[in-house]
Parts: sequence; C-alpha cells; structure tokens
Amino acid sequence: MARMRTEGKREELLAAATAVFLEQGFERTLMSDICEKAKCSKSTLYGYFASKEDIFYEVVIGGTAQEGAELFMNLDGLGDCFEERLYEFGRRYLLNLYSPRFMALRRLIFADTSNLSIGRTIYENGIQRYEHFVVEFLAKAMDSGSLRPADPSIAVSHLCGLLESELLPRFLLRALDNISRTDLEMVAQRAVESFLAAYRPSIHCSLS
Repeated sequence: MARMRTEGKREELLAAATAVFLEQGFERTLMSDICEKAKCSKSTLYGYFASKEDIFYEVVIGGTAQEGAELFMNLDGLGDCFEERLYEFGRRYLLNLYSPRFMALRRLIFADTSNLSIGRTIYENGIQRYEHFVVEFLAKAMDSGSLRPADPSIAVSHLCGLLESELLPRFLLRALDNISRTDLEMVAQRAVESFLAAYRPSIHCSLS
C-alpha cells in the first residue's frame, strides 16, 4: 500500500507541475508554484524531484514515454509489406506529434531558450533514444532490398524531416490550428511517397 501511495503522490505532483509549466512556461515557473498547485510542502516536492529541471524532464520525457514506446519499438509489427509499415509509422508519428497534448509539451521545450542543457538532455534521453529504433528499421529494409543502400541515420533524418515539412514552420510560429486526422494521414502519405521516391529500389510493392 505504501508503494501505491508513493507512486500516486508522484503522479499527482507531475500533474500539478505539468499544469503550471503549460500555463507559465519553464522559466517563469518556481518550485513554490508547483507546491501551491499540488497543495504540498517544498520538502515533499524535493523528496520526489531534485530540481525544477528534474521535474521538467519527467513532465516532457515521462509524459510521452508510453506513446513513444508503442510507436517506435514495434515497427516490424505494423504490416506485411515494408512500404505499408513505413506509411503506418508515418501516420502514427504525426497523429502523436500533432495531438494537442504533444504540441503543448513541444512548445514548452521550444519556448525555453536560455537553458541549453534542457534541450540537449531531452534530445539525448528522448528523441535520440527513439530514433535508434527507426535507424534499425531502415537498416533492415536496406539489407533486405526494400530500400537502396544508404546511411540509415541520415535516411531517418530525411524521413522525419519530410513528415514534418508541411507542418513544422506553422507549428513553430503558432499558426497551426488543430489539424484533422484525415489531413495528418494525407500529409504522412505524401511524405512517405517523397521519401520512397528517393530511397526506393527499382522493385517494390505499392501502398495501393
């Protein structure tokens, strides 16, 4: 029972911190603000998290861990044909990334420009960790002949860049309203086709 109460309290503190960060941003938020939101003492908060940076990492990385694991760690189970799997990955990638919650969390990261260690830590412990699974996925496709031989890490950068190419500038400038599921799926379709036009060998199966 004690462990359940402890885990429950931690989640309660994270929920309070998330609400405060989303409202005030990282820079303006104080640990006392989180305490006030969570209705707890500073000693309680510091018993779970060593610093504001520590709790921020947990809000961003921990808050996206389940979706990230489901998306990136099961790439081979997304379909029978490689190109179908690639499109399904792209579709799920955009649906996750451009959901209201993910967009709010990403804006928290992009809005913080003064603490350089935050972006680096989130990249190394979050984005880079998950990119590894896509690199392996594309490397297998190159070995099997589904894609032409190339550097798979560069191919991942091209793939993810294409998936966001229609959306990222508007997102960063806060000119992107909620985008529909159908529109995101069409964006994914176009991005994957563009990627395959560059990396597809002469013999392939079709998405249709």
